[in-house]
Amino acid sequence: MKVLVASKGLARRLSERRDLLPQDVEFVYPEHGTDEEMVALAGDAEVIVSTRLSADVARAAKRLKLLQKTGAGVDAMPFEALGEGVLVANTSGSNPVPLAEGAVALVLALAKKIVARHNAFPQGPSGGPGVELRGKKVGVLGLGSIGTEVARRLKAFEMEVLGIKRNPSEELRAQLDLSYLGGPGDLHKFLSESDFVVVTVPLTPETRGLIGEEELRAMKPTSYLVNVARAGIIQEEPLYRALTEDWIAGAALDVWWVPHWWDPIWVPDGRGASRYPFWELPNVIATPHNIGSSDTRSDASLMVMIENIRRVAEGRPPVNQVDRKLQY
Repeated sequence: MKVLVASKGLARRLSERRDLLPQDVEFVYPEHGTDEEMVALAGDAEVIVSTRLSADVARAAKRLKLLQKTGAGVDAMPFEALGEGVLVANTSGSNPVPLAEGAVALVLALAKKIVARHNAFPQGPSGGPGVELRGKKVGVLGLGSIGTEVARRLKAFEMEVLGIKRNPSEELRAQLDLSYLGGPGDLHKFLSESDFVVVTVPLTPETRGLIGEEELRAMKPTSYLVNVARAGIIQEEPLYRALTEDWIAGAALDVWWVPHWWDPIWVPDGRGASRYPFWELPNVIATPHNIGSSDTRSDASLMVMIENIRRVAEGRPPVNQVDRKLQY
C-alpha cells in the first residue's frame, strides 16, 4: 500500500516506526514539496498524509482511501475535490494539553503585560498595572478537547469560566464547573460578559468570520482576546480596528490569515502573515502558530497517523474521522 507524505521529514519519522505497520506499506514523498511532484506521486496512493492539499492533488489521487491531516484543523483541505468514498481524519485530541498550556500562557502574558515590561526594560517601570485574574470571567469559545483543558486550567486561577459549544449540555457544564454554557446563538451574551475570550473552536463554514465588528463591539473595552484556533474565525480588518481604536484592550494571536506565509512553496507571492501589522501594536502579542509546540505533542500526533495508516491497510475505519459536511 502506497502512502504519500507531503513532507520529507515527516516521511522519515513515519518510516522510523515501520515496526508498527504492515510490511507492504511504502512511503513516498516529494523531494521539494511542490504540487507538481505531489500530483505525479498521487495516482496510486491509498493514503495521503499532509498539512494542506491542493485540489489538483486530490483529483489525481484516483485510489485514495484516506486523507490524513497532520494536525487538527482541516480548513486547508479540498473537500469538494475528494472522491465520494474518501475518508478524512485528523489528529485532534491526540495531546491537547500543550496547546491549552500555551493559551493559558498567553492569557497570563496579556494580564501581566509581560512582553511590554520586557521590551521597556531596563529603562524603568512601564505599562501600568496588570490585571488580577482571580474573580474575572474568561470565555472559552469551543469546548472540544483543547477548550476543555483551557477551562480546567483557568479554573485554578479562581476565574469564572464561561463556555460556548455547538451542542451545549448541562452534563458538560457541571463536569467543568462552568458559570455559564451556551450555544452559538448566545455568542453576544458570552462576549459581553467575558474579561478574556479564548478561541479554540475549529474553522468550518459555520465559524469562518464568526467574530466581526458587531461581535468585537459587544466586548468590554477592558477585555482581551486570545486566538489559538484559526485566524479566519475572526475577521481581520475589524479586529485591527478594534485594537487600534480601543474597542478592546488587547489580543494575543498564535494564528494568522495567511498560513505558512514564510514558505515560498506554499505562498510564492511573498504575502505576509496578515494585511495589517498586528505585531507592531503595543497591545498585541504575536506568536507564529507554535505556542502549543512541546516535547510530547508531535509524538502523540505521529501515533495517530501510524494507527490510521495501519487501519487502512487492514481494511478498518480510521480513528478521528472528520465529518466532511461539518468539516471537523
